[in-house]
Amino acid sequence: MPQCQGCRICDQTVWSTLSDQALADLAEHRVSSRFQKGDVIFHEGGACFGLYNVCSGKVKLVRAGRVGRQTIVRIAGSGRTLAETDLFREDGRHSVTAQAMEETVVCYLPRPVLMDYLKTQPTMMMELVQRLSDALFKAEQRVESLATKDARMRLAEFLLEVAEADGQARDAGGIRVRLRLTREEIAEVIGATLETTIRLMSALKKEGLVADEEGHILVLDPERLRRVHRPGAGGPVAHSVM
Repeated sequence: MPQCQGCRICDQTVWSTLSDQALADLAEHRVSSRFQKGDVIFHEGGACFGLYNVCSGKVKLVRAGRVGRQTIVRIAGSGRTLAETDLFREDGRHSVTAQAMEETVVCYLPRPVLMDYLKTQPTMMMELVQRLSDALFKAEQRVESLATKDARMRLAEFLLEVAEADGQARDAGGIRVRLRLTREEIAEVIGATLETTIRLMSALKKEGLVADEEGHILVLDPERLRRVHRPGAGGPVAHSVM
């Protein structure tokens, strides 16, 4: 399991501003755990006992719907925190379920230890506040997207986001999304039915905007795809039937 000192993603964590001595002290309290694909890290509605940091891998944060459907609220990769918004909820419960999307290592810091650090380490407090602000801003963006964009636009927006966050440029052009995403997972992110998502992905492939490669998604033409979710960004783009 990774150690805080010398960790390659430590400078991306909430405790990145701590001194070497503070990091050494923190290492005595944190717990590292390895999860396989599909393993649940914590459950929606369960008590929140501390802060989690993704050391490697990918985690999807899922919220259950009223009619059995679930929505992926966000996908967190290396250096991202989990449960930061739940730490300060009045009921002290997790608002989502965290599930590993691939082999993942997560560091856990108990809430009492974290609170002690926040009282004595103002830079760590500011880093956590920044992450809470980012989480709020992204949640507001998601609400706006669901309210103002159709499923095709939301799909294009999501594919661009994962390509920029977890993509690898290809010599032949375009971007290969390293994270394997099922059509069902994509549907859960964009708030569409599986059938609609499959139809929209097929339409984008026919238009030469995306493709499949060994289970990974290829974004072949990011600029044209950007004009799908932002129609005024550079000329008309043909729309497929919803």
